[in-house]
Amino acid sequence: MADPKQKMQIFKFGMYGFLKNLRFFEPYLYIYFLSVYNMSLLHVGILVSIREAIIYIFEIPSGVIADRYGKKLELVICFLFYIASFIIFFIGGAFFVFIIGMVLFGLGEAFRSGTHKAMIMQYLDHNDIGSSKTKVYGSTRAMSMLGSMVMSLLTIVMIIIFKDLSLEYLKYLFLISIIPYLIDMVMILTYPSYLNKGESTEFHLKEFFQASVESIKYSFQNHSVRRLLVEASSYQAGFKTIKDYIQPIILSISVGFVLLSGYTDDQNTAIYLGLIYAVLYLISSFSSKNAHKVVAKTKNRTIINLTWLFSACIMLVLSFFLHNIFVVFGVFILFYILLNIRRPLMVELVGNASDPGKRASVLSVESQLTSLLVVVFAPILGYIADKNMQLMFLLISAMMLGFFLFNTFVSKADHNQSNT
Repeated sequence: MADPKQKMQIFKFGMYGFLKNLRFFEPYLYIYFLSVYNMSLLHVGILVSIREAIIYIFEIPSGVIADRYGKKLELVICFLFYIASFIIFFIGGAFFVFIIGMVLFGLGEAFRSGTHKAMIMQYLDHNDIGSSKTKVYGSTRAMSMLGSMVMSLLTIVMIIIFKDLSLEYLKYLFLISIIPYLIDMVMILTYPSYLNKGESTEFHLKEFFQASVESIKYSFQNHSVRRLLVEASSYQAGFKTIKDYIQPIILSISVGFVLLSGYTDDQNTAIYLGLIYAVLYLISSFSSKNAHKVVAKTKNRTIINLTWLFSACIMLVLSFFLHNIFVVFGVFILFYILLNIRRPLMVELVGNASDPGKRASVLSVESQLTSLLVVVFAPILGYIADKNMQLMFLLISAMMLGFFLFNTFVSKADHNQSNT
């Protein structure tokens, strides 16, 4: 890929993810809800469920909008929803206000997910470099993780500089997060015009709904696409449901433990979380960037199935060492590594199995399935976690092991069938 224009555009793809992940509030969102507004984990689970329900409802329509009316247009709309949600979160004050914020945030997620990945694939195909999908997507995802790492470190710097910054004042991080989102929105407009080309220039409600139904039918009638979507969404849902429990776990472990003298327990907790997330994102970036090297040595399906087994094992270990900060940290590092090796492989498999004109819609269906699973399980797991955190992780481990055994059985059945 020697063309300077191609290099610049792929760099823009990476910068999109870098800026998009500068959500300065993210390492502290759960403890912000739990500590400042005295919510329970059940309340947090309800908020997460509401966000995912909105994503579920609008995911496929958003993919259809991207395919039919333009991907650049849709991404601009998504950033407007994000910015509005950040403003609502800043206002805060009551549970119902956060519900409104989660609705807007969910709309932003629905309009974003799948669209940018489809743009990357369209660009690679347009320039005859489609064989680099895993490598390019892995590199752009690595940039996203670096953005998250920078976000975590900058937040720590702010806490250290402004020593009176308590958890209550973390709400200003929502306002700061608006700045990179505005920059990202402007950069999207500089993408090549053919990436915004849709099937239609006029909006017709009947055609819109017909296209939505056709996208769902295509995704589930095609055996290869259907199987990949279920595989991808199940793991993504598990990760999305579990990953932020690191915040309440660290909060419970770190009470009274002082990392920096002269700072309050709240400030020390915020610093722990910032450092932990920074390391997690750095390792995730490295894993994602090098995922294509793993592909060169092992079959994609083997890697994807083994991630279920490894994830089940580390969740089992975590359930017995919830009060050991080193084990907790190590488990979450491994979990992030597994996700960021797996994710570029799944995106390539789904993209290759899908019709190029329906990729945004298919990837939106994947995100919708993910959201549906989170909607169902987030409140349940939040309720169980309130009662017994160890039991929650034991149940998750058992479910992941079940997925591994099922996939192993299905793979063997497919292999035997192909040999008959």
